[in-house]
Amino acid sequence: MKCRNCDREAVYDDGLCDACHRAAEQERARIMSDRERDSFRGQTIEEDGTVRDEKSVYEEQSARQQAQSGVHFYTAGLSWRVKLALGFIIFCVLSIIVSALGFLIMAMPYLLGALVIYFVYNILKALFHR
Repeated sequence: MKCRNCDREAVYDDGLCDACHRAAEQERARIMSDRERDSFRGQTIEEDGTVRDEKSVYEEQSARQQAQSGVHFYTAGLSWRVKLALGFIIFCVLSIIVSALGFLIMAMPYLLGALVIYFVYNILKALFHR
């Protein structure tokens, strides 16, 4: 058992700490609010007496999230209309990106031709300017 005063593992069965010689007090269990429970990282005792380590659950979730890559949309609590609107917005954004890339691919020969003409013009200008 840890001493609450000096945070060492030196508390004996009689309740006295070997390091600071103070009586170790047991922290009383209390019921947490929903907000406290959601942000709590440590051990919790359920109503049926089972002990759950929230830190390990949190670490497992963060490790799983780091292992996954890409874009994730969490739509578990949304209505079907909101999901439909999000899908339409994503479709529009992707179609704009694809059409812009298609335009660049179609315009690439003309852009390369203009670039070649520009370089040839500058080379000839430099040669005849002397």
